[in-house]
Amino acid sequence: MDWINNFNLAKEESQKLRKPILLQFEMEGCGGCKKLYDETYSNPDVQREMNEWFISLKLDLIKDREIRREYSGYWTPSFYFLDYRGKSYLNFNGFLPAEEFRILLRLGYSELMIPHGKYDDAIRIMSYEIDSLKNSILYPKLLLQIAVAKYIKTKDKNSFMISLKEIKEKYPNSLESRMYFWEE
Repeated sequence: MDWINNFNLAKEESQKLRKPILLQFEMEGCGGCKKLYDETYSNPDVQREMNEWFISLKLDLIKDREIRREYSGYWTPSFYFLDYRGKSYLNFNGFLPAEEFRILLRLGYSELMIPHGKYDDAIRIMSYEIDSLKNSILYPKLLLQIAVAKYIKTKDKNSFMISLKEIKEKYPNSLESRMYFWEE
């Protein structure tokens, strides 16, 4: 994987290549970090998606205190999805297996793109190889995020309601099935 270990260099690369930044905080002795490298980062799909979609920035939670304070970082591993200016749009604390991490990459990417009107980019990335992620506990969240991006783009309430109903029927115990109300 192509890691950068300098915050300012990552911001420069992000602006130059027009890619968001995936910041990971880690520290020596972090068990979740070791497991992340052994199980998640060894997955070729994770490697490919990180390298294609993000500038990967790795910082030490203890040594890079100033940057950690800026993001209120307190855990390792932790992930922050940043724009080229360093503004954070989503963060997550803890280890995730490869399938869940791949969904997190999609969600982080979409949180950066949607506020800037880049709905097609967000939908494309979130939908990429989506069938391979169906067994993930985060899958309903990904489906909901796709539905939200499509709704914001098209304002097609009927399609949005159909998507919400499908989530509720297929994943009745998910948080996402309970987040929105509609007429039955």
